[in-house]
Amino acid sequence: MAEYLSRAMAFAQDAAKLSVRLSEGLVDNALEFGLDTPGSFYDNAEYKLGQVRTELNSGTEKEKLTAMKRLLACVAKGHDVSEYFADVVKNVATGSLEVRRLVYMYLLRYAEQEQDLALLSVNTFQRDVADTDAVIRAMALRVMSSIRVPAIGTIVVLAVRRLSTDTSAHVRRTAAMAVPKLLRLDSALREELEEVVSGMLGEISPLAVGAVVRAFCAVSPQRLACVHTHFRRWCAQLGDADEWGQLELVRLLTAYARTQFAQPDPEGSGSSEQPGNVQLDPDHALLLGAVEPLLNSRNRAVVAGAAAAVCHLAPAAHLSVVARPLVRVMRSSREAAHVVLASILL
Repeated sequence: MAEYLSRAMAFAQDAAKLSVRLSEGLVDNALEFGLDTPGSFYDNAEYKLGQVRTELNSGTEKEKLTAMKRLLACVAKGHDVSEYFADVVKNVATGSLEVRRLVYMYLLRYAEQEQDLALLSVNTFQRDVADTDAVIRAMALRVMSSIRVPAIGTIVVLAVRRLSTDTSAHVRRTAAMAVPKLLRLDSALREELEEVVSGMLGEISPLAVGAVVRAFCAVSPQRLACVHTHFRRWCAQLGDADEWGQLELVRLLTAYARTQFAQPDPEGSGSSEQPGNVQLDPDHALLLGAVEPLLNSRNRAVVAGAAAAVCHLAPAAHLSVVARPLVRVMRSSREAAHVVLASILL
């Protein structure tokens, strides 16, 4: 009986090993015949890293694509694959658009970590800023602005200036997001960046307007007079902007309104016997009307920002509209409750 059980266990172990080999063989055959799926790369990426360097230096785009998928799968799983940076960066000028996109995804992850090697490809990045594909243009600028070397600051500013008027809203958004990075890299670039950002304030796309406002606040936080021309358009775009763009817009418009509009409760008593008699400037009322719907946002930061704007700008009799949204935010998590209560105390 014991001998029978030992043979059965041995048979089960052999069957398990055979199953593993068959599955590995199926994956290899699928890759060979182009039947691979994203899941196969994700599940087997770390076991195939020994082949990556050879595939990256091969002459076929198919092998390079396979290597890049494996590397990005490892990045997604939290593995450090920066040792392949030199091999990856050589493929930034490859003819395959799909490979180039994956190469740029990798470079975005490790450009700050491997700045010396990234500098070697600056000329290629400059060429890609003029690429016909909007995604490549945006990625090239993102990589250039991630290289923390002051010597190339002027080159990146030229790229930002060029892409600030791009036909793609996604590229213009990327150009605006590069401005704060450049300012942190070299404060001497402030004047040039102010000129670039001034030309971007007329942004009409809700996708990019939040990034433009953030860039403006970074380079010209005190120049609130520049808001005059764009105030009504930004109020109209507030509901269509992305959530973080809404937050940037609310902060800037609130700061502007506090310096331009009269206090709705001049007595400062916090109450009014005749709330219906409070007359607001039309633009003041326009801003309040644009901000109040944001109190129903799913983003807790947007809700807190909108509540702060209403508290600063609305008549005292109208402040009750922020109570329910703030309670909802406070009940979502202890961290959110702490932030809201701390803001109230301020």
